[in-house]
Amino acid sequence: MKEIQQKLLATFQIEHRDHVEQIRSLLAIMDRTGAQPGAPELEEAFRRAHSLKGAARAVDLRPIEGLAHRLETLFSRVREGQCSLDRNTAGVVQQVLDASEDCIAALAENRPAETVAVALRAIERVLGMETRPAPAEPPPEPQAPVPAFQPLETVRITARNFDELFRTAGGLVTESQRQSRITEELDELVRAIALIEKEGRRVRHSAAAALSHAGAGRDRVRVTSLLDSLERHVHSVSRQARATLRLHRRSSWNMCQLGRQLQHDVWRARMVPAESLLEGYRQMVRGLARDEGKEIEFRASSAGVRADRRVLDALKDPVMHLLRNAVSHGIEPAAERTAKGKKTAGVVALRVDMQGQRLTVRIQDDGRGVDLARVAGIAVRDGILSPADAARSSAQDLTRILFRPGFSTSATVTSLSGRGMGLSVVYEAIRRLQGDIELQPAEGGGTVISLSVPLSIATHRVVVVNSGNQVFAIPILGIERLKRIRLSDIGSVEGKTVALLDGQSVPLAGIHALLGLESPSGRAGGDWLQIVILRSGSQRVALAVDAVVCEADAVIQDLGPAAGCEGRIASAVVLDDGSVAFVVNPMDLIQSALQPRLELQPLSFTKSAEPVAEPSPCTILVVDDSMTTRTLEKSILEAHGYRVRVAVDGMEALAHLRQETADLVIADIEMPRLNGFGLIEAMKQDAALRAIPVIIVSSVERREDQERGLALGADAYIVKRKFDQEELLGAIRQIL
Repeated sequence: MKEIQQKLLATFQIEHRDHVEQIRSLLAIMDRTGAQPGAPELEEAFRRAHSLKGAARAVDLRPIEGLAHRLETLFSRVREGQCSLDRNTAGVVQQVLDASEDCIAALAENRPAETVAVALRAIERVLGMETRPAPAEPPPEPQAPVPAFQPLETVRITARNFDELFRTAGGLVTESQRQSRITEELDELVRAIALIEKEGRRVRHSAAAALSHAGAGRDRVRVTSLLDSLERHVHSVSRQARATLRLHRRSSWNMCQLGRQLQHDVWRARMVPAESLLEGYRQMVRGLARDEGKEIEFRASSAGVRADRRVLDALKDPVMHLLRNAVSHGIEPAAERTAKGKKTAGVVALRVDMQGQRLTVRIQDDGRGVDLARVAGIAVRDGILSPADAARSSAQDLTRILFRPGFSTSATVTSLSGRGMGLSVVYEAIRRLQGDIELQPAEGGGTVISLSVPLSIATHRVVVVNSGNQVFAIPILGIERLKRIRLSDIGSVEGKTVALLDGQSVPLAGIHALLGLESPSGRAGGDWLQIVILRSGSQRVALAVDAVVCEADAVIQDLGPAAGCEGRIASAVVLDDGSVAFVVNPMDLIQSALQPRLELQPLSFTKSAEPVAEPSPCTILVVDDSMTTRTLEKSILEAHGYRVRVAVDGMEALAHLRQETADLVIADIEMPRLNGFGLIEAMKQDAALRAIPVIIVSSVERREDQERGLALGADAYIVKRKFDQEELLGAIRQIL
């Protein structure tokens, strides 16, 4: 029953949002055309209020039912000509809709819906119901306290405790990743013991030859006995070390998977509807429009996205600044709009959506837009750009100047604008979220501002790089690809270093220069350079680094006031070896590299006397009877730099391995001739193959099959039904 109730509540929230948004749109139309009896917009508003009342009653949300009942009564009286829908009445309707949305937010946040009682009194004053008897379908008493919603099956926990729980889960993941270093040490120990075994056999052989000349004396017997005993002990230690290595490798992998699952579960619990970001903005925009003497139609929508609560909280102030800017700078007064042939009411639209693992917020208005010539003129006047720089700056370069602290195109200072701080505050807030902001002209006039931030700021998938003995972490969402290029593919355009990639010149800079740090004194020699290609929209920058260390899931730690590099570094991550890597913002690095006045010394590279050979990639054998699966896994692995061979079953795999060994085997279970279990058994019985690690990737997900595969010697077991290429790649990186 509780499950059904939860589904009903989720369905009601979607229906509620649709009814409220439609009633707002109908109000805007009736404000322009008039709400005459018989008008289709009025009939539709009445129908929507009636449907909302019935839906609220079905899920037993009495406060929303009461609000909808009064809206229905109001629209009914307007239909019958008993009252008019003037500006004051329309404002009360908006207040009722705001209160209804507050009820939904209260349901999610387990708090009282404080605005309901006020909205009820306001609409009842319009209806003249304060001294009337209760209607036939009585909603809750107006003066009675409005009950708080109690979500089903919830546990109250403070935000601080939730954040601490998430950090603890992240610490568990980090600690489990450190176990891979122990695995590496054990592997080295096994190799060392194997060398001792080999050396022992050589010593025994040499001793046997020497003792053969000594006859059958007592010394020969004693030495032979000692050598036999030593060989047995070394062999026993070797066997125990290999068994310990296999056990630790499996337990380490399982611990890592459990830690990741815990972290993921806590992360999901932190996610809340992005609809909460829209709360209060409608009322705020109406109030701002009234203060400015402007007519504004505000549209807000969400695509049912869920995001980290901390991300949404951090976005509320930036979005508020942008909406205030749209009202003050964007939308023209009614007279000016009429002179331009526009409708007197301006439109400001707010849309929250999701693209991949990023939350996007789009704010658009149909106002006057940005006067780029004025921006360039003020930038020259204030010494931000030289006249030459201003002349060759693109529209995107000029709009970026709007986000500088203190920059404003407003000729006067008002309570809303003119001090040049709003957009710079927005820019800094978005940058601290590892996000990006873009301002563009809208089609047909006006402005579009797009924000893009990660769905969660607590954890990121990062690529860890080394440069000049310093370690940096780059969120993977801002990386297009990793590449090694020849020094011959590096050139210069207009005095700036570029890399030639896919026939295009891409700006190339060192990470130290972009962060304003002291550049390393030297650079490793060779004919090759490791670069990280960053992308933001259509913009690309190649970042020169010494080496790519690893790819990892990392828990982000805010550095707060300790952050340096002019705010370009705001957080850090603890790596699996206990060291700290500074997290950089890819979008910020791109903008730093593309600044018109950025003075970067051309990168210089030294070549060693002898060419350095490019390291050969690891070889992986994929064994699966499904051509689709083989093709998928081969494509994924080759895209990440591995050399891949394939086999259709266990028999063919053994033939491949005995002809040419591999660094790792990825095998299915269900295959003809020789299945995955048989393949592992055959490999472990072959002295030349037993050391090759094996990962099982199979649709067989029974617990006993997984235990059997691991007991036979598999190093990891991944179920195809929930196949995640990152899980596979993570297991490969840990093993290799």
